Amino acid sequence: MKQKLLAGTALMFFMAGHAEAQEQPAKPAADTASDQPAKGSAPTPTTDDASTGVRDIIVFGQRRAVGETAQRVPIAITAVDQAELKATNSVSLADIGSLAPGVQTTPVGTFPGFPNFSIRGIGVNSSIRSVDPAINIIQDGMVLVYQAGAVVPTFDLDSVEILRGPQGVLFGRNATGGAIVLRTRAPKDQFQLLADVSYGNFNALDANFSIEGPIAGENVLGKIAVLYRSNTGTIRNTNQGNFVAAPFNPTGAPSAHPTGYVGDIDELVIKPTFLFKFSDAHQLTLFTQYQRYNDDGTVTRNFQPAGLRIPQVTTDYGFTPTCEGYCTNLGDPGYLRLRAGHVIGEFVDEIGPGKLTTTLAYRHVSYDSTSNLAGTPYVGFVFRDNVERNDEYSGETRYNVTLAKGAELTAGLFVLRSDVNVLEKRQTAGAVGAAQPNAFTQGQFAQRTDAFAGYLNLDLSILDNLKLSVGGRYSNEKKSITYAPLTRCTGQGFGTCAQTFLSTSRRWTNFSPRVVLNWTPWERILFYASYTAGFRSGNYNPRTTDLSGVGVGPASPEGVDAYEFGVKSDLFDRHVRANVSIYQNEYSDIQQVLTAPGNGVVQSLLNAASARIRGVDGELTVQPVRALQFNANVGYTDAKFLKFNVPVPGVADPTRLKIAKVPKWTVYLAATYTQPVESLGGEISFRVSYDWRSRFETDLPNTPGLAQPAYGLTNANLGFTKDNWSVSVFGRNLFNVYYTETKAINFAWGDLGGAPRTYGVRFTVKL
Repeated sequence: MKQKLLAGTALMFFMAGHAEAQEQPAKPAADTASDQPAKGSAPTPTTDDASTGVRDIIVFGQRRAVGETAQRVPIAITAVDQAELKATNSVSLADIGSLAPGVQTTPVGTFPGFPNFSIRGIGVNSSIRSVDPAINIIQDGMVLVYQAGAVVPTFDLDSVEILRGPQGVLFGRNATGGAIVLRTRAPKDQFQLLADVSYGNFNALDANFSIEGPIAGENVLGKIAVLYRSNTGTIRNTNQGNFVAAPFNPTGAPSAHPTGYVGDIDELVIKPTFLFKFSDAHQLTLFTQYQRYNDDGTVTRNFQPAGLRIPQVTTDYGFTPTCEGYCTNLGDPGYLRLRAGHVIGEFVDEIGPGKLTTTLAYRHVSYDSTSNLAGTPYVGFVFRDNVERNDEYSGETRYNVTLAKGAELTAGLFVLRSDVNVLEKRQTAGAVGAAQPNAFTQGQFAQRTDAFAGYLNLDLSILDNLKLSVGGRYSNEKKSITYAPLTRCTGQGFGTCAQTFLSTSRRWTNFSPRVVLNWTPWERILFYASYTAGFRSGNYNPRTTDLSGVGVGPASPEGVDAYEFGVKSDLFDRHVRANVSIYQNEYSDIQQVLTAPGNGVVQSLLNAASARIRGVDGELTVQPVRALQFNANVGYTDAKFLKFNVPVPGVADPTRLKIAKVPKWTVYLAATYTQPVESLGGEISFRVSYDWRSRFETDLPNTPGLAQPAYGLTNANLGFTKDNWSVSVFGRNLFNVYYTETKAINFAWGDLGGAPRTYGVRFTVKL
């Protein structure tokens, strides 16, 4: 991988000699900001001092030549700047979901570092590696196609934008639920050193620093940011449980594996960023990143729901879990070894009356893991020494131009190639009386994705306060897969696995339109109405045992037609900000993983259903005085299946099922108080927040015992800032509420995800 990254970096430097970029004005206008920073400084995320009311945040999600204040963008968008990321002690994308209504940014649960994000009821609830997401994550203009390592750290980011609803025109495939746009902080034109260190319980160390400044005068600027995170694990591994005599444990002896904490983390991220200014009209920003992440893999916690199915670990091994809360009885911990790196070159050229922005990117991911999904003292269901590799190459160029007064055009082209190689190996417990104590199964696949798209979006001013935006995107995509179905090995190990390789391919095309009308009858009050379409890629399922080729699919693309009406307002001299949006999504050809009758597969990925999703998003910020601010967001999601094309085993009427991992309500409340302390020459601040989610199912058939009850998490931060340094104490999940991100029943009942109470102290300094 290192050789490929070096080659990619060399390519970007070579192309820099031919790149052209536009230097934007240093001072933004009242409602727009420079898309590219003047003299290399980072885009200023706020346009107004907090003392005048709720501050404005500049966003780039509309992909125009210049940024806009989020309040003037006629879509549902939540923008989070550096200050809020710090105030909420957000470490990764998993922490930001609560900051926007109707958003879930939980990992997949079964495999660390894989997002199962959803927005407004649309997402993916699967760990099949060949399956694409429904929420696009875009880092510095590069779409993270392969989901391993996509729950990225939030350090060194200038902003995070959460775009709710389909983004089919500007972000294309796999943005049916929305998009999360990340922007790395650009280097400044003056020398600066930043350091941020925290230490907490579970021996959690989180340290990051950056150094930046001019390399060759004001024309070449550089920054290197480094993050190191570690802890000794947050889940207590015990030997607790009831053990009785059983066929595979005739003595009824208790487990005797090592105890202590499991789930430890060891992460290193290095992000060099460079800005080259060749002239006032020619500019290149080079974003590079290397990530090394190690942990204990999946840490499953067992439970036994009263009155429900007794699992194999109890009937065959005589074990019943008694450990409650964030503890487990895990005899075979796993591991994860993630190595990921990318090179992104962003070229900005002033050509004629407009601006051309071109992004070329390369990303490599190496993901090796053992995941114990049963989480018991015995080997029950283990993904053993799996190997995954991905190489992604992408390019996008867009031209922003003012055609005439009140008419702005955005036109772009996008190309992508992604190669994925996965070796999947499973070790499962054998049946009583079987000749062998364990079963070994192996499958393998290599998939190539080639995608091309072209898009146009035209913004027209019909009247001074009435604007129309129309656009469309044409997409052409081909997926080719060579796979060996999951095959039972004949012996006690993976060396006896005979594999038969099959190949297939499919091409899909799509056109996604968009129409938005927005009206500003009064200053700082915006109404908008929109229709937007989007699609999620067709997908293959190589997790099949079917040698006929039926089980692999593919499933055809999903489609969404979204209708939305919203209002954005700043009231009472900008001391109150209230945004509300009402939406309806018509969701068709939904891809679901289930067992299809008659084809002998373990899992089938099928276009199983259609659904209607209605909801309301609300965001409120009140700042009565400079020292005090209240924040709230509320999301209501009414998601209902309308039709099922295939039967769901054990379910008489599948349309009555609740869509998995979609709570009907999400509520977030926060209050921040700041007060100068003249005797100390600084300022003290206190923030407390509460994040509540209503009950939700975690699997398609809504299996009794696998629902996550409603829960609420309380976080707090108390800090003191003076001059260029600050110190704070923080706590997350202060009341140690027990919750999970997903649940499963196989060899045993298992909870996955969630985090106990954490707390610590944090110190930052800027020199």
